[in-house]
Amino acid sequence: MLKIAFVYGIILSGENIPIKIKFKGVKIMKKGLIIGIVAVVAVAAIVCGVIFLGGAPKVEVADSADALNKVLSTFAEEEKIPGAGGSDFVENEAALYSLEDKEAAGFSLYLSEDMFAQIDEAASYMHMLQNNFTGAAYHLVDASTAEAFAEAVKTNVLATRWMCGQPDTFVMYSINGGEYVMFAYGSADNITNFSEKVATVYGDAAVELANEAVVVA
Repeated sequence: MLKIAFVYGIILSGENIPIKIKFKGVKIMKKGLIIGIVAVVAVAAIVCGVIFLGGAPKVEVADSADALNKVLSTFAEEEKIPGAGGSDFVENEAALYSLEDKEAAGFSLYLSEDMFAQIDEAASYMHMLQNNFTGAAYHLVDASTAEAFAEAVKTNVLATRWMCGQPDTFVMYSINGGEYVMFAYGSADNITNFSEKVATVYGDAAVELANEAVVVA
């Protein structure tokens, strides 16, 4: 009887399982780890920039600035929001915001002093007219704290007393299972467009935590 041996592969369970298959008199034996569909799906996911771990989709994100720029870069020319990002005011793109000066970072990123321990980096992007569009993203030290952290940021944003008119809408997302938290506020049109782009870029890797009108108390 013809015997065909297969090269070892990868199975999600990681178990080393001997398998025997008989098909039309041909005995196929494989002792090792299973490859095939799993490998094909894994390659397809990597090519698309999506990684599946434990059933949860993840999009590859380099840092907090990249988390925002992945969205902003998909805006059509007529949709683009002129502005600057980060503590160095990088023109027309989100950039990392230095956390060394806690007073400045706290003011710009809506962080109270106790919240700095929950993140190890952050990024921002702001339109020249702040209330037209402002966005920020944070990388969490512990993804399990994302929802509590997001709620604290939301509280700080919505407690703002706007001097030159107020934004219309506030949205917030958890990205990659809480690895990142991202928010934006601004005009209704800009935030609707931003939200649509988040859905396009991140798909199921983005979970909406807030989407509400900004109301002055």
